[in-house]
Amino acid sequence: MSKRILSLALTFLLVLSSVAFSIASASNLSSEDQEKVDELKEKKEALGKLIEENRSAIETYKEQKAPVEAYASELASQIDSLQQQIDVLQEEIAALEAQKAEHEKQIASLNQEIAGVEADITQNEIETQDVKAEIDEVYRQFKKRLCEVYVNGSASDLELLLDCDQDSDFSTYLIMVEISQRRAKSDEQIVEQLNQDIAKINELTAQLNAMIAELEVKKGEQQAQIEALNVSEMNIEADKSSLESNQSELQALKEEAFSQIASLEKKSDASAQLIEQYEEERAQIEKEIDTLINSRAAKSANVTVNPGGFIWPLQYSDVYISSSFGYRYDPISGVYKLHGGTDTCCSSGTMGKEVVAAADGTVIISSYMSGGYGYYVAIDHGNGIVTLYGHNSSLNVSEGEHVNQGDVIAYAGATGYVTGAHVHFEVRVNGEKVDATNYCSP
Repeated sequence: MSKRILSLALTFLLVLSSVAFSIASASNLSSEDQEKVDELKEKKEALGKLIEENRSAIETYKEQKAPVEAYASELASQIDSLQQQIDVLQEEIAALEAQKAEHEKQIASLNQEIAGVEADITQNEIETQDVKAEIDEVYRQFKKRLCEVYVNGSASDLELLLDCDQDSDFSTYLIMVEISQRRAKSDEQIVEQLNQDIAKINELTAQLNAMIAELEVKKGEQQAQIEALNVSEMNIEADKSSLESNQSELQALKEEAFSQIASLEKKSDASAQLIEQYEEERAQIEKEIDTLINSRAAKSANVTVNPGGFIWPLQYSDVYISSSFGYRYDPISGVYKLHGGTDTCCSSGTMGKEVVAAADGTVIISSYMSGGYGYYVAIDHGNGIVTLYGHNSSLNVSEGEHVNQGDVIAYAGATGYVTGAHVHFEVRVNGEKVDATNYCSP
């Protein structure tokens, strides 16, 4: 009989689910069922550690991503700044191109003027040659007449008179003299006029040459302006090329940074998927443990539940309920699910406050559960009733220890799956979570 009692006592110490934490009186489980529960607890414990590891990894990825995002943002800002400078240079280049186009237009106009003046000079040269040819012809004719007069010996008016035959009268002589004088005067006038024409043409040609020289000077000035603009444009193009090179380098760095961010986000998403997978596996294991415990409890004899005599785990005047029993959106995961306990806090601050036993009983768990209750205590009060106190900063009792109502069993904290300091208080009847306020209230 004593061995059987000892076996039952040991069994009490092993019964409690580690993530869903379905807790029931160990005396209701067979050794075979207890082994299954223990095996499932170990799996959930391992899943809890994996969940914590992945949560820690996600936080690490966030920490690693933050400076990379800041770096990428700074690079993007520098790239935008360089682009603005490039745009300004491009506008300057466009302005220089417009100025060059205007100068080239003026050069084209000057070239047309020069071509026109050169055509005039060419025409003047042709006219000059024609006039000179006429002068030469006049001189040739004049010389010919002189030669004829000389050959004929008619060197004077007397000779012209003597040359007249007997039939000629004096009027014929006068006519011949008039003709001779007129011819000489006409030749002189023609030569004089032709010389004047040549002088005028030469003067026009000189003026045209001067005009060409002036146009060439203007053309040279325009060309010099274009060359100066070309130098400026070349310098600006060099600056622009340098900026574009720097921009390309920064763009490459930004793409590398975004690649790192994408990689970290991918890893973070993978860890989040693993957490979701592990949570589902833990929930499934919890169901299996509940099935084992509840099926065994259903086969037990009628259990008398005595809800009286329980007290609240935080015995302070400013205690209040921060989250009630029932379905809610999980504050961390955002999933809508059952909150199996009642969270309590103190207005004056909860961290380090004494956590007391709700009633007399035996401590069946005093341990740490990562990714779940953190440091937690479970007390078996008999009659299928077990209470649980989670998220403590430290524990004050050991498994197998008997405690009295009001004994300090732990100190409040914020360990495990939690957003802040509080006491997660559960009441379980035959492994089923029930509303703790049906047994006691703060």
